[in-house]
Formats: sequence, structure tokens, C-alpha cells
Amino acid sequence: MISWVAITFTWALKFGLAALVGGILFRFRWLLTVQQPGNNAQMWGTVSIRQGERWNVCLTNGQLRTVDGPNVVYVWGATLLQLKQFCALHSQYLQVQFLDGQSSIIVGPSQMFLDRSIHKDIALKNATNLTDSEVLVVYRDDSVPAVVVEKQAGPESDDKKTGPSVTRHVIRGPCVHIPRNATEWSHQFSWHGSISNDPASNGHKVKDAVKFTKLRVCPEQTYFDVESVRTNDDALVSVKVMIFYRLADIEVMLRETHDPTADFINSVSADVIEFVSGKSFENFKAATNDLNNLGVYKQLTRRAKGIGFEITKVVFRGYGAPQRLQKMHDDAIERRTKLVLERENEVQEQQLLDMKLEREQDRLRKRRQMETDAKEHERKIQRVSHEAQQLESLEKRQAQLQHLTNMKSTLGISSDQLCSYLIASEQGPPSKLVQIVGVGKDGDSAGNSFVIQDTA
Repeated sequence: MISWVAITFTWALKFGLAALVGGILFRFRWLLTVQQPGNNAQMWGTVSIRQGERWNVCLTNGQLRTVDGPNVVYVWGATLLQLKQFCALHSQYLQVQFLDGQSSIIVGPSQMFLDRSIHKDIALKNATNLTDSEVLVVYRDDSVPAVVVEKQAGPESDDKKTGPSVTRHVIRGPCVHIPRNATEWSHQFSWHGSISNDPASNGHKVKDAVKFTKLRVCPEQTYFDVESVRTNDDALVSVKVMIFYRLADIEVMLRETHDPTADFINSVSADVIEFVSGKSFENFKAATNDLNNLGVYKQLTRRAKGIGFEITKVVFRGYGAPQRLQKMHDDAIERRTKLVLERENEVQEQQLLDMKLEREQDRLRKRRQMETDAKEHERKIQRVSHEAQQLESLEKRQAQLQHLTNMKSTLGISSDQLCSYLIASEQGPPSKLVQIVGVGKDGDSAGNSFVIQDTA
């Protein structure tokens, strides 16, 4: 009995130990399998690093170990930190800032991982695209290395460093510009410009309204209104002009001015004031065409040449006046326009009457000509008809004469008998006929004969 209990207890103890070992193995089964890393998590066991990833393994003794995938590492209580990847294309670059204060430029295409143990920050930036009519002005210290691929952690350099020597460079397009080193920056232009897209307000310029970095060297134009200019008869006018110009020398412009538009505004204002102040309002209106002549703007052309620009043309766009003066001017224009329109209407009416009279004379002339032609045509018809009748009568007489001649020769009648025949033919058939025939001596009837006709 005792042996059976001991055997049972032994088997129960073995089964319990086996179950305990199995539970422990099941509870800590991740120690025996390959795990996926967790960012900023403490891990034990085998960890698999994927291809294309980079992790920092912070060991319990404080050391830092960098692992690139694909890889399998064994850790015991270490903390894993995933490094963020930055990728730059052909038209991009990476600006890397290190913890020691230095920085570098990595030109694309390239990639880099942000390692907080040596890097302060990594910024992905786009390159500057320049066309053939654009220029970029940059400044940099050429003593700094052009491109650094990657900086490793280590002690600071003991080399002696000289002061920065910054120089200016002009980058001309077409190109894709990437900074040569981390000390490079672009010149920021801030010029006078318009703050509204309304064409009526484009002539009003405001300081620092236009800010840009890419400078255009192609021909351009700008609008400007010279306001409140007084004539010698105390009339206030505003002169509107459009200035065409081109940048001829960038170095002179950068050296001599920081706002060329402001210089244009001051110079053209001085020229316009000089032009208007010596004229009355009426003389100014008559001489506005001279404002299209470049010779009027001497100060503008001289100042533009001094700051590296060339003025090609100035166009006068019109003028404005105060409300009361403008109303008087508008009323005068309205009256003149009304008189001109009335005169044109009267001239048109007179021309219309003249045209009607000329057309009536033409119609009468044509009608008389048509009547004359009709009469002439009738006379021609009558003449042709008369000639045809005369010819027909002549032919009849000739035929009758030929007939009588043939009858006389054929019948052998005398002239007196032929004459009597003709008279009888002419008179027609008589109502009574009395013929007296004389008898000759020999008893024949060859003597004289008389015919008495009564046609009553």
C-alpha cells in the first residue's frame, strides 16, 4: 500500500514539474523565436532587422551600436531606436546639421538616415530651377568643403580655423542650382511694386511689395502714375506712363542700388514734374504727345544707366485731373463733341441732299436720252419702211411696164389702144360703155374709134 502511494506521488511530482517547465517555456516562448523590432522599446532575445532599415541598439552599458538590415541581432534588455530615412531626387538635396554645429549639403540622388547621436536635423529641400532669362545671386564661404557625404561621430578637430571669406556669385540659367556648401544663401530682393491686380491701380507702387530671389534679365515693363503734378496755371494733373527697361549689368545693379524700381519712380517723377510745371493746362494737353519721346526723360535714362539698367522706351498712357477740373474738362469735351456731331450731321444731310439732286439729274438725263433714242429708233423704222414701200412700188411699176411692153408686142396693139387700156384699168369697170367705131373707105374698121364711159 505504501509503495503504491509513493509511486503515485512520484508520478504526480514529475507531471507537475513537466507542466511547470512547459508553462515557463510557453510564457517566454518569444525568447526562442525571431522578433520584429519595436521603436524605442526594450527587448530580449533575437531581433530581425529588415532590409533597407537602420536601427540604433542602445546597450545596457550605455554603448550605442548601429545595425543595418538585413540582419539578426541578439539583445538582452537593450533599447532599439529606428532611424528615419531621407531620400533626395536629382532635383533635390539634403541639408544635414550636426550636433557639433557643423552642416553639410548632400546632392541627390542620395539617401541618409537621421541619427540623433550625431545629427541635429536633416532637411529635404528642392533645388532652384532657372530658365535662360533668370539669374540667381548667392553668397557663400568657399573655404568650406563643397559636399560631405556623411559625418561620423568623433572628437572635435583641433585644426586651426580661419575666419569666413564670403564671396558673391551670379548663377545664370538655364540650370538646376544646388547650394555648393551649407554656408550658401540666396540674395533676397525687395522692390517697390503693385499690391493689386486691378489695371486701374497698377500705377500705384508700394515699398517692399515685390519680394523674390530669381532675378529676370529679359526686357520688362512697369506702370507708374506721377500724381499731383501742378501746371503753371495751378491745375493738378496725374500723368500715367509705362516704362520699358532691361537689366544690362547685374554687378553694377547690386553695387549701386537695392531697389531699382524706387530709382525709376523718383527719376521719372522729376522728369514729368519738369515737363508739366513749365506749361499751362491747355499747353500740356497739346504737348502730351511729347511724353512718348525718350528725350524728355533725361534723369530717368541717366539714373538707369548708373544702376546697370537700360531704358528702351517710355509710353504715355494718359492723364487724370481733380474731380472739379475733370468735370469742367469733360463738359468742354462734351460740348465740343456735341458741336462736332451736329456739324457732321449737317454735313451728312447736305451731302444727302446733294446726292439726291445729283441722282435726280442723272435720272432726268437718262430719261431724256431714252426718249431721244426712242424717237431716233422710230424715225429709223419709218425710213426703212418708206424705203421698202418705194422699192416695192418701183418693182410693181417695172413689172407693169414689162407687162404692157409684152402685151403690146404680143397683141400688136397701138399706142392709143394701150393708152385707153391704161385709162380703163385706172378708172376701173364702167357702169355704161359707149364705143363709136369709124369705118374706113375700104369697109374695114381700122379707122378712128371713140369710147365714152360713164362711171357714175
